[in-house]
Amino acid sequence: MWLFMCALVLLPGWVWAYTLTDADYQKLQTDITVTHQVEFSTAVANNDDKAISDAYGLVAVPDFWIWRTQLGEKEIYEATSVDNTTWNWATYKSQTVQDRDSWARMMSPGMVNPSLVQTRAGWQAIFGGQGASLQQVNFLLSLSRRQALRGEALFADTSGGAGTTAAPATLTFIGYLRPIDIGHALRGVPLP
Repeated sequence: MWLFMCALVLLPGWVWAYTLTDADYQKLQTDITVTHQVEFSTAVANNDDKAISDAYGLVAVPDFWIWRTQLGEKEIYEATSVDNTTWNWATYKSQTVQDRDSWARMMSPGMVNPSLVQTRAGWQAIFGGQGASLQQVNFLLSLSRRQALRGEALFADTSGGAGTTAAPATLTFIGYLRPIDIGHALRGVPLP
């Protein structure tokens, strides 16, 4: 039972794990030593990889929006979005039986991935695009985006969205760059 619970908790992280490529490390090196040379010159000179990784762990400035990769059903029903909107049960109740069945099926795993186009298209198909139904879709879209960390923004896929609130980018790398990542990008420090 213990093993099953660990797998259940850790599986989402394993599924979305992304290993930086050589091209990513080159991009990181250029971002540190060219694009933000003035900001990082002292840390680079002192081999202070932690200071640089800490900087990439802050929220990106200017704001850079990305699609979340996980959104739980409970959060949908209980959260207030960054646009100060909430789930509307009356709107859900007024949907057709087929629409409510589709929603229940979509949410049956308890978690959806809003970064997938088909997830967002499914919301549009279920709730439509006018009146209260449009408000429900807009709530879901608003709840499905978040501000990226600086390191996430560096590697984000902007082919489907430029990182704005209206067009969030898609994550490729999720989370925090480690000091060893910085050392590898700058000096070829071997990765574990």
